[in-house]
Amino acid sequence: MKRIIILMLACTMVFGAVVSSSATEFKASGTLDMAFEFLDNPDPTSPDNSDYFTAIQRLRTKIDIIANESLKGVYYLEVGTIRWGNPSTVGRGSGGAVGTDGVNVETKRLYLDYQLPHTELQLRMGLQGLALPSLANNNPVLDDDVAAVVANYAFTDQFNMVAAWARAADVANYDPRLSPTSNNKYDVFALILGLNFEPVTIVPYGAYAAIGRNADIHSTWDDDNNPLTAEVNSATEDRDVWWAGLSAKSNCWENLNLAMDFVWGQSDGSKMSAGADNPNSRDQSGFYVLLHGDYKMEYFTPTLDLWYSSGDDDSLTGDGNLMPTISAGGLGLTNLGTDGGFFDTTDNAFTTSGVGTMGVLIGITEFSFIENVTHDFKFAWMQGTSDYNSNRVVNTFPTDEDRAWEFNFDTNWQMYENLAAILEIGYLNPDYKSVSGEEAVWKAALGFQYSY
Repeated sequence: MKRIIILMLACTMVFGAVVSSSATEFKASGTLDMAFEFLDNPDPTSPDNSDYFTAIQRLRTKIDIIANESLKGVYYLEVGTIRWGNPSTVGRGSGGAVGTDGVNVETKRLYLDYQLPHTELQLRMGLQGLALPSLANNNPVLDDDVAAVVANYAFTDQFNMVAAWARAADVANYDPRLSPTSNNKYDVFALILGLNFEPVTIVPYGAYAAIGRNADIHSTWDDDNNPLTAEVNSATEDRDVWWAGLSAKSNCWENLNLAMDFVWGQSDGSKMSAGADNPNSRDQSGFYVLLHGDYKMEYFTPTLDLWYSSGDDDSLTGDGNLMPTISAGGLGLTNLGTDGGFFDTTDNAFTTSGVGTMGVLIGITEFSFIENVTHDFKFAWMQGTSDYNSNRVVNTFPTDEDRAWEFNFDTNWQMYENLAAILEIGYLNPDYKSVSGEEAVWKAALGFQYSY
């Protein structure tokens, strides 16, 4: 009898484990992207006015591991971007040459998402996408993947609050290639208020970054584990950086959409050694504002975007006027001069984030002559806002003597519900004071996106 009871208990435990496992739901979603691109004169500031053709591909997959509506884990992976013909076999983008063997799977996000029982508090912790508010375009301060804890509490349907802490860097503790030093942490804190009064939404927010003097973030390394590039410049003292912003949108009038993003930031660098070789040696204080409007008509949608961001002056001793950033979201307006292309390999010819620039874009979007085929026509003019002589202090290109105009014609053909063909044509005509005989930039890109 005792053996029978033990056997029954064992069967019960196995059965219970099966039930528990079957209650967990796995959902996969993402995109498989392909693109064939021709780009002429990719860098008009360079004397090498070359052109090239490239073929690239990328896979992004998000896996939701769902226990119930209040608890799930998320794993988000990426393969690529793989450039066809790339002979590397290890690392991001490898495996593009003959044989196609590459160790190239990277973890983009990995986090736990759950709701605290019996409350309206939603918590997300781990490697995740974190962006400060933006209702008109991408945020120019922070819009990237980062290790963070984010708490979201919904007080009512009209009011919620978000608090976040992100660790952008902890160099000495976790990077064996660097010697342990003090002041090596880079922490970001943010508080966001969401006010939704249909048809008006207002989102004020504030953020603070405590940046240790040794908290350099190196994005790439050579074969000897030496840093190649640094996204955060080295400093001689710790820094405190503050931001205050406001995003808003309105649909008060039928078919008319209005949106605005504004942010001001200040970086304390007054305790550092001065000098042109230390871009953090001065206090920095600047702002960014973008206005967007579009009106949906029966056959097309006219659109208008205006933006302005303060630029630096030419003073070696005074405060700087460029707005400090962490890891900006790209200014997604055009497919060549800004960060609005299908793939991020053939854009940003003039600016990535929009900080230190100004411009205007007018467009006719979403017009169609054939079912499931839409077109966007855009014309943009842009210019730097920093004093031309500010380059004596730090690299502030583009300056107020550097400008360009751009033309885009984009087509999207939704061949199937989950497959789209995307054609991008872009032309950028630059006028840079420091460059003699600069040539126009143009591109033609054909992309395919399978969504699942």
